[in-house]
Amino acid sequence: MEKPILVVGATGRHGGTGGIVARTLRERKIPVRALVRTLDERVEPLKALGAEVVKADLHDRLSLLPALDGIKAAYFTYPIAGGIVEAAANFASAGRATGLHRLVVMSMGPSHAQSPSHLGRAQWLAEDLFEWAGFKCLHLRIAAAFLENIEMLHRQDLEGDGVIRNAFPDIPMSWIAGEDCARIAVAALLNPEKFAGGPAVYPGSPYQYTQSELVGIVGDFLGRKLRHECISKEAWRERIMAFSAKDPRLNADMAGHISSVAAALHKMKPLAPNDMIEEITGVRAMSIRDALESKKLRF
Repeated sequence: MEKPILVVGATGRHGGTGGIVARTLRERKIPVRALVRTLDERVEPLKALGAEVVKADLHDRLSLLPALDGIKAAYFTYPIAGGIVEAAANFASAGRATGLHRLVVMSMGPSHAQSPSHLGRAQWLAEDLFEWAGFKCLHLRIAAAFLENIEMLHRQDLEGDGVIRNAFPDIPMSWIAGEDCARIAVAALLNPEKFAGGPAVYPGSPYQYTQSELVGIVGDFLGRKLRHECISKEAWRERIMAFSAKDPRLNADMAGHISSVAAALHKMKPLAPNDMIEEITGVRAMSIRDALESKKLRF
């Protein structure tokens, strides 16, 4: 019997890559064991697909042992929040004890030792830890911002005065849909031979937009006049924290991370666009217009 692939974050919210990875694998008749922290209504679609659902906590090593038992390949993702190094240590220790062999990690472009973001530096440490553990790793350092960020970070701007305030300079940068990131994660799980030059690779998007171009496209779609205003890193961090009172997806770590990365772009060039997703999966990544018109992105 074919061993299942373990999928972490199968009920995750932001970007939703874990859920898409699990669904895509099941559509291909591949056994899936979905690791979830809470058994609630979000697991029902996974069960309906035929996925095995296990409850475990990345911060509780003992809970991970049965989740990883018999698993040879896994997909690992972690929220934009603190705690990834401890989570990776627990996962790596449990994986070594149970015979995990191969690991695909959903990572971020600013994952490196000198990252302007504390979460970027922590992500890099987590990846290093997985490699020390001896797993055959492939780190997908996504070289683009998630299109889903527009809704998450700016819904309250859109519902307010229509001024999109953030610390991003008005320069071209790549944007990508969580669904496209999930598709390349599936390819990494099933066809690792297609990824040369690892263990870290940088899938991106062929689409780049300035902040003004981005809000113009969204404004045209919504039938509203929107504009972008660049504010300081500190002001945007405080603004995200104020929004977090109404949105549990937002937190202090996320606010510090994204405001620091945005402000750093004033001094450094964003990662270049690329066609890696289309080259490997055969399907072109979505543009912002595609995401809006297909209702993948909702406001």
